[in-house]
Amino acid sequence: MSQIALDGELINLKSCKVQLSMQLVDQDMSGQSSSTASSEQGDKAKELKVSGLIPFTDKSQLSRLFELAITKDLTGNRAVWRIGSDLARAVKIRQVKFFGQITAPEHPTLLAWNVSFQLREYLSIPEVAEQRQPQTDASTGQSTEQTASVIPAAAIAKAPPKVAVSSAEKLLSLVDSTIGEPT
Repeated sequence: MSQIALDGELINLKSCKVQLSMQLVDQDMSGQSSSTASSEQGDKAKELKVSGLIPFTDKSQLSRLFELAITKDLTGNRAVWRIGSDLARAVKIRQVKFFGQITAPEHPTLLAWNVSFQLREYLSIPEVAEQRQPQTDASTGQSTEQTASVIPAAAIAKAPPKVAVSSAEKLLSLVDSTIGEPT
């Protein structure tokens, strides 16, 4: 049976279950082909879904759980909690925030609330590693063959339109410039 604590405070759930999930995001790069190419989009934060029972006789525990879920820090953001859980420890989750939905419907056969809530990892290991990488300056002025130059709209309006010239016209233009204008 799982146990969970937030900042050292035990969340006393009967029949507590903790489920771990992590989204591995990638983007399909195959277009209309049958290729299996994909582009990695990074490792997202791990999420813990916690469910269990709180007896009707323990209203204070239900009230405290909802207080923890809506607690804000000094800047008005949802509070970050140190988590104590065997599963969290196994996958190196140290801090979490409540997210999504917290529910407490009545259990259909027991005199208890069937509580469920979700916690999302805060400052995951991949996130910390990404923050430590040196940031590149977006205005370095480098370009590649795939970047288009930006031309002001006024310059485009004043420039004469370019017309495709055939090889015969090129030959006549060369002959004209060689002979020159008649005197």
